[in-house]
Amino acid sequence: MRILHTGDLHLDSAFCSYGARDAERQRDAGRALLRRIFGCAKSESVQLILISGDLFDSKFVSPETGELFYELVDGCGIPVVVSPGNHDPYFENSFYAKASERLGDKLFVFTSPELQIFEIDSLRVRVFGYAFTSAALSVSPLGGAELPADNGYTRIFCGHGDISSPVSRYAPITESELGKFDFAYAALGHIHNAWSSEIMGGRARYCGFGEGRSFDELGEGGVWIVDTDGESFNCERRILSDKAFYIAKLELAAEDTLSCTKERLCGQIKEANYAPKAHLRLILEGIAQENLVKDLLTATKEICLECGLEYMEITDRVMPALDGEYLERDTTLRGELYRVLRPKLASSDAQERARAIKALKIGLAAIDGRSIFGTEEKGGGV
Repeated sequence: MRILHTGDLHLDSAFCSYGARDAERQRDAGRALLRRIFGCAKSESVQLILISGDLFDSKFVSPETGELFYELVDGCGIPVVVSPGNHDPYFENSFYAKASERLGDKLFVFTSPELQIFEIDSLRVRVFGYAFTSAALSVSPLGGAELPADNGYTRIFCGHGDISSPVSRYAPITESELGKFDFAYAALGHIHNAWSSEIMGGRARYCGFGEGRSFDELGEGGVWIVDTDGESFNCERRILSDKAFYIAKLELAAEDTLSCTKERLCGQIKEANYAPKAHLRLILEGIAQENLVKDLLTATKEICLECGLEYMEITDRVMPALDGEYLERDTTLRGELYRVLRPKLASSDAQERARAIKALKIGLAAIDGRSIFGTEEKGGGV
């Protein structure tokens, strides 16, 4: 049996940090991803699709996304099993309830926080799972569940849950609970960046994000293609994302110029060999002359074109190239600001150090009556 495992797509996300037009483009990109996933299922001759929760970002599903889901499930000719997650829980009159009624035996949606079983006779498979019916599920649905009598069918699990913490609010499942049922495969959802983590000898996996939506989801996204007959097992990743997010650091020195910094940066980007349509957050550290970071911010579109990036933003954690000895003796407000912040500027805590650098830059600019442009994250793209 060949399975496609996906989830955590968070379709119809609000994208509140975007403008209205860009937010709608992002939602369109999510729908395009869903089309690619079902297209992958067809091209890979998949027999079963498992969606392990958070297919949608909230209880609200837009008409465009809803109709697309109906179209794809209805037309794929493959059983689709859904375990609703904490973002898209099952409840009376929810989208999932309406979809189940409309699509009949083409769609199997778990409806209870207690363990349920779907038997798909054509595949000789039992799919075990459950549903979030609210934003939290503080107990493991597998905890007190008993293994039903064996009927010779392959046992598969599909669930949205958290194996990282026994006190999680999001269906805390343990490896021993999964192992008790001896599942041929456990399709997990919820932890976006842990899709490569493996338990049960690799037979239990998080689907991971299908396509990154922000710098919280790094690298390329995709789905798992699983082959199992209950005895043998094989699992491969299929990359389906159209864009990818990355974070990189660049250390600056006081003598660096704009031209040499750009050259070094472009070399670093090309060596990293990012995926097409890469979105890069560049963290600048070290020491630099006052205008260097400002000039780099101005040149982000030019750098994107030269290096093949879709978008780049800069996080400024650079210490200004100041005369520390002079500021230490300075009796004005500039010196006092430096002396107050000095312990934090030397902190071993990177976040505290970054906040202190930012405070020093803003404070010195305000004292001098200069613009504080360059002290915040800014970026641009092609």
